[in-house]
Amino acid sequence: GEDEFTAEIDKPHPMIWHGLRQERIMSEASDPETAVILLDVVLGYGAHEDPAGELAPTIKEAKETAEKEGRSLPVVASVCGTAQDPQDLSDQEKKLADVGVIVMPSNAQAARMAALIASRGEALDKLMGGKS
Repeated sequence: GEDEFTAEIDKPHPMIWHGLRQERIMSEASDPETAVILLDVVLGYGAHEDPAGELAPTIKEAKETAEKEGRSLPVVASVCGTAQDPQDLSDQEKKLADVGVIVMPSNAQAARMAALIASRGEALDKLMGGKS
């Protein structure tokens, strides 16, 4: 969402226009070094009217792209919002979960989950004393 990502292309902020996010998701899906994709989805006035609905087809395509190359592509997300937001928190979480996104209750938990996936369980193994 930094200005450096939107100023040069004269497009709205990624909370409103998901084109840059969609391009980046597909780019990362094509990279065999990508272990996991981590997303924050923000709800509320001033955000896209259906961010999960906008991102879901791209996420599905990205996961299919990786699968065609014999790879798994986990996607982890958190949705920042409430049931009172115009987009409805549970509806947004369901749209993401329906395309295989691991939806975590906070961005901190989502980041920890993504790190665990990226480390291929090494962090869990250390926590469990080598017993995972």
